[in-house]
Amino acid sequence: MPQLKEDITACSEWIVQCFGSIQLPLDYTVDSIVHIDGFLQKNIVDAQPVPGSVLASNFGQILFGLGAYLGETIIRHVPGADWVLDDSDPQGEINAEVRFPDGSQVWPMMKIIKRAQNGFEDSVYPYAYELTKPYAATPFNDAFWHIRPPESPDKKPWYKFW
Repeated sequence: MPQLKEDITACSEWIVQCFGSIQLPLDYTVDSIVHIDGFLQKNIVDAQPVPGSVLASNFGQILFGLGAYLGETIIRHVPGADWVLDDSDPQGEINAEVRFPDGSQVWPMMKIIKRAQNGFEDSVYPYAYELTKPYAATPFNDAFWHIRPPESPDKKPWYKFW
């Protein structure tokens, strides 16, 4: 088995254990991805880890693990989907791709990076839900709507014109 695939599997399992230790169960269901959005919402501000948070010292490793978990979850819910990896690519960890049976592709690690950079507007749960919706008969998890971006008192949200 190529090294990158082993790293993805190991980091995905590591993330499951880490989240379990903070009472955020990850069980490879699409619904569990809500916990990832909540975790990132609490621990990243303006694309930077909150000082003193677990992300402050392990930012890259945790983001890779979250991307690995996202990809593994998608693969488990989309029949025939699988990783397409290039161990010779120096950016292989970021460029790890999940390919669907119809040939479409997604990049879970890049999605997690975008979530970290752009915040709530690039949430992971709706992305995973829409990708897996044709293959699963699960309703949208309303717990997602309880994850709210912090509103700055001096900055109005984009949708408030008054």
